[in-house]
Amino acid sequence: MAVLLVVIVVFPLNGVVAQAASTPKPTPSPTATSKAKATPKATPTTKATPRTTAAPKTTPTPEQTAEAAPETEPTPDAVKPVVSSAGFTHPGVFDSLDSLETSRKHLFAGDKPWTTIFQQLVSSPYVAREAPDFSEFASAGAADPLSSRCGLKDGSGCVTYCGSFSVPDIGCTDARLDARAVYAQALMFWYTGNAGYAQRAIAILNAYAKHFKGNTGSNGPLMTAWIGEIMLRGAEILRYTYTPNEGDEAFDVKGFSAMLRAAAVPTLSSFDYGPYNGNWKLSAADSLMNTAVFLDDRELYNRALAMWREAVPAYIYVSEDGHLPYSPPNSAGLYQTTADLSCFWLANHKGACQTKPKTDPGVSFQNGQAQESCRDFGHTALGLGAIVNAAETAHIQGDDLYGEQQHRIMSGVLYAVQVSQTYEEEGWPRGFCGGATEMSTNLALANLAADVAYNAYSVRKGLTFGTVRIPGYSASYPDKDPLSSFIAAKRTKSNPVGDVSAWESLTHHLADKPVPAIKYTEQPPAPTPTPTMTPTPSSTPTPPVTAAVGAALSVMIPMVIVVVGVSFAGSFYFSRRRSRR
Repeated sequence: MAVLLVVIVVFPLNGVVAQAASTPKPTPSPTATSKAKATPKATPTTKATPRTTAAPKTTPTPEQTAEAAPETEPTPDAVKPVVSSAGFTHPGVFDSLDSLETSRKHLFAGDKPWTTIFQQLVSSPYVAREAPDFSEFASAGAADPLSSRCGLKDGSGCVTYCGSFSVPDIGCTDARLDARAVYAQALMFWYTGNAGYAQRAIAILNAYAKHFKGNTGSNGPLMTAWIGEIMLRGAEILRYTYTPNEGDEAFDVKGFSAMLRAAAVPTLSSFDYGPYNGNWKLSAADSLMNTAVFLDDRELYNRALAMWREAVPAYIYVSEDGHLPYSPPNSAGLYQTTADLSCFWLANHKGACQTKPKTDPGVSFQNGQAQESCRDFGHTALGLGAIVNAAETAHIQGDDLYGEQQHRIMSGVLYAVQVSQTYEEEGWPRGFCGGATEMSTNLALANLAADVAYNAYSVRKGLTFGTVRIPGYSASYPDKDPLSSFIAAKRTKSNPVGDVSAWESLTHHLADKPVPAIKYTEQPPAPTPTPTMTPTPSSTPTPPVTAAVGAALSVMIPMVIVVVGVSFAGSFYFSRRRSRR
């Protein structure tokens, strides 16, 4: 009877372990000829293997806190921040060492939403994605990229060819998946200490260093921005937190940097993004800032700051701007008349914008509205997300872009989340987009970077995301904080991975809030060691024991003891009664 109850109690724990663990397969070298799959399957194990081999303690563990004894809880490989000769702090592309350590402590404490999002990371296809063979890319030396295909033996190198909305799509989707895979695997290495993930990501990075020559086609400049926004996060983490063991593949930093100089920097720093919808230039500013930090290039970094400062006022309207929004700077001199600028913001929905020449549609802009709000909120979230993510990288590097445009950014984020949460009950705001009816109702805001913005303003600066006045809306929100309620309702329960938003609830949720002390209480000997804050890197991939396992063990072990005790007492009681009979 006691055995049966123990099995019933322990079984759910094994299920959690199986779902949380994922074993990296041996990573092929970049010269391998096997084709990389677009959506490889994760490889969950059926039994967890602890990352530590320490035997269970037989004596009580003294109570301690992470803050009181940091020497007992070092970061992976005792990582310390690096300040370069150019004055850049590393790791410093979107994720600081402080934010990474904070999220890691929450994982080992078994806290939500960190454990929830980590489980989604573990089960995503990106952690299993391997180095590309570039067979879906075009040959850089081909006269017609539409009819050519590349490969690892193509001496001219490989490019993507991306049309509008990636039609045609020659390597475009694959490149975006590769970028996300590098970041996902870098995070997996950080949180688990499992060097197999680092090796897999490095294989992708080194393949790009050796073979990738850039993005072509009408959407090529945007694709260049998207890849740099995500891939460089992972490259930066690995460069400054991972040291390969003898015989393991090292990150070809020199080769990867040369690829960036040739394939990304010219486009990001000189292409005229002004005539395009605002998310293009904002994504480029974010990507160029990431590139500059990785390359330790102060001139490029200053160019990225200038791009951001040009683009943000032209993307988010606030009442103080007057009757019209700012015109986006561009070399073609576009959007200089009231009609052209208004129709640009209206996505040409009004009849006055269909005439030649266009006439003034006579609309009123609303405080916090973005340049693409009348187009759709999906692209709006891309633009807002790029604004916030670039500001986060700048913050790590000592520049307060958040403060420079505080009112504009907070108003833009609030307007988007309030409309997203209110539309179903109250429809569009009164006078929204001049009453245009053909409006997209996709209000998911998957790329908003909501947690990053909330941490930057509410946690770091102590500010409140109170409501902005929206014509016709009477909606109220819990604690009068629309952003907090948006995060609670949507972002901590799911983790959409887009071009500028990937696992932000894991890395930045309350990142600047002190982590409660992690207390280690007295535990009886257990058959499975509890997680330690000190990972054991290994060149041989082994399944990680996640924070969820540690949290489950801390709850389940006492439950097992209680159940066994009760069962034993019951068995003893009934045996005594039978003996009396």
